[in-house]
Amino acid sequence: MSARFNIGGGISRRTLLAGAGALTAASTFPRIVRAQASETITVGDIEIRVVSDGTLTLPVAFSLPETAGEDIDALFTATGRDAPREFVNQTNVVLVRTGEDLILIDAGSGPNFQATAGRLEDSLASIGVDPSEIAKVVFTHAHPDHLWGALDDFEDGARFENATHIIAPDEHDFWTDPATAENAPDWLLGMALGGARVFEALDDRVERRSPSQGIAPGLSYVPTPGHTPGHMSVLIESNGESLMIVGDALTNEIVSFQRPEWRLGTDFDRDQAVATRLSLLDRLAGERLPIIGFHLPWTGHGMVERNQDGYRYVPL
Repeated sequence: MSARFNIGGGISRRTLLAGAGALTAASTFPRIVRAQASETITVGDIEIRVVSDGTLTLPVAFSLPETAGEDIDALFTATGRDAPREFVNQTNVVLVRTGEDLILIDAGSGPNFQATAGRLEDSLASIGVDPSEIAKVVFTHAHPDHLWGALDDFEDGARFENATHIIAPDEHDFWTDPATAENAPDWLLGMALGGARVFEALDDRVERRSPSQGIAPGLSYVPTPGHTPGHMSVLIESNGESLMIVGDALTNEIVSFQRPEWRLGTDFDRDQAVATRLSLLDRLAGERLPIIGFHLPWTGHGMVERNQDGYRYVPL
């Protein structure tokens, strides 16, 4: 029986990581993030817990390669914050109970991406959830911090052994196409090799779903492309209440909301990602639709509000 929430390989590891470049800049940091999980969030009859996979660090110069340093400094100074030289991002994985099913939205990065991440299994254990109880793993997209944790720590089998792994067709096709690795720039190469390897290892556990097909009762995909070709958000609806899990469509509580037009180094199609952010922010603010963002400050649960500068993030 599933636990209830406690309310209250042929590619070597060296080759796999060779192209990750700046994304693994913090890989020698000690594991300092403890297992943690949020209190229960309810959307109608659906229960949600946010569980941490740890943190990731990215240099500002990599994240915002087309934006002048003085403009970045001015934006953060205007909000009363120190000008950053690196972004330390939370990794907020979402655990959903709908009916008798436990569904995980994204799988974290596992132990081999950055040393401050890979805490998902510990966080699940802290609320009494064993990986074998997960019925579905739903990917917003297939970057390492969302996908690689689907394999166990030995990288030879599924961590969530009883789960169906669901991903959008366009996203699956991109990462499993050999041309992606063949044509990848240096920063994407390790991700491309790793993504292909994970999908090969998961094999017949993977199920491709389009937005029109639905995911589970109350859960459906919403296309939010640009960060990756098939990036999806997940809309949760029950008894007239809604919440959207936005994955990496919105990644920073200052930049993504106050300067959504800035082009990000982590976006595959930067123009499309800007268009997606602007459209998504307009919808979220207009509908007063709560969100959970994968990289927003713990727990990533908040609202989007319009202000004189465009938008702002309001934690809940």
